[in-house]
Amino acid sequence: MWVSPQAAHQRLVDLTHHTTVPAYLDYVNRYTFAASSHVFVGEVAVLGHKRSQLWKFVDREVQKAGRQLVELGIDLGDLVDARLERGEPGSWRSRVASWVGEAAWLHAPDGGALPEGFTGQHLPEEFIRRTVASTRPLPLMTWSGRTWLIPRAYAALLDRAEKAEAELTAQAAVCTGCGTRAETEQWRTSSAAGFVVLCPACSAKAARPYAGHLRGRTYTKAFAKQSRADAFLCAVCPEPRRALYWDHCHAHGLVRGPLCVKCNNAEGGPGFLKLAGAVDHLLQCSACRTGRILPSQHHADVVGRLADFDPHPACTHAPSRRRFHVEEDGAVLAWFRCFEHEPALEWSVRVPVHDVDALVRQLVDDATGSAA
Repeated sequence: MWVSPQAAHQRLVDLTHHTTVPAYLDYVNRYTFAASSHVFVGEVAVLGHKRSQLWKFVDREVQKAGRQLVELGIDLGDLVDARLERGEPGSWRSRVASWVGEAAWLHAPDGGALPEGFTGQHLPEEFIRRTVASTRPLPLMTWSGRTWLIPRAYAALLDRAEKAEAELTAQAAVCTGCGTRAETEQWRTSSAAGFVVLCPACSAKAARPYAGHLRGRTYTKAFAKQSRADAFLCAVCPEPRRALYWDHCHAHGLVRGPLCVKCNNAEGGPGFLKLAGAVDHLLQCSACRTGRILPSQHHADVVGRLADFDPHPACTHAPSRRRFHVEEDGAVLAWFRCFEHEPALEWSVRVPVHDVDALVRQLVDDATGSAA
């Protein structure tokens, strides 16, 4: 029987709530499967399946993982040094070290030392709920006065889960077309049936480049079903990468082109214009191109890219941080901060709508070679 992540979470809670190490899947979503198609419950890998664009689990596999966790013997009196080290990127020890560091500071912002015997259960709820291998480590940890202690058997369980997860992640980085191992996660992409791993060469064989032949076409759900986006390569990725979605301009309803999941998600937020070919892709909407405009969610990036700002009169340094936000009336508010200034200096500049529109026209004209 197929069950949703929410139903699987409740199944595990019901199975394990009375045990020393209860299990939770409350943080599972579609991004969970980006690196691997499995979710670990303790040291057991439970495979996720994509069905009708939704991720599901097999109920008996969820129950099996829960029962194995129930059978795990944990002696709360047999404690060892958790050896929390922030220098191990991606490890459970590094993640938990960052959690307890931040949580302890929130518990005692004045820098007061934690008392001996203090437990992770007393830290802020936000951190207590965080999971490793679908279990919550902080409630099981105790501060000795010098280091954090953790049940020996539980630490061994997390070590085994981490090793197994690394092996599965490595397997998920192998091209399913030719067997070549990927150097990055770039080859792993979402498809209608789940994630697939195709190197650029195999992607180029599996799909064809998009030639812009649908420019001006109105996007409809019927169109998306009739013309499969995954028959084409992503229109923005620099290396061949299979697409999944038809991206379209929400202001004008016109098709722009096929995008992979990564680029499609990026298009909806800040930073998209940093991608090579992003501006040209947005201008595949013929109405935007003719009107010399871009969707408003990209205006903050345009201002950050093209606007010139005078330095703060009280500071000779270049700003250490810049942030831009589109306001309701279309103006862009720019925030600046200089950490080199003593004390740190913050200020903002409001770019009015007519200046924002002029910068957008400038970017479009530069991209199309039609400067007026």
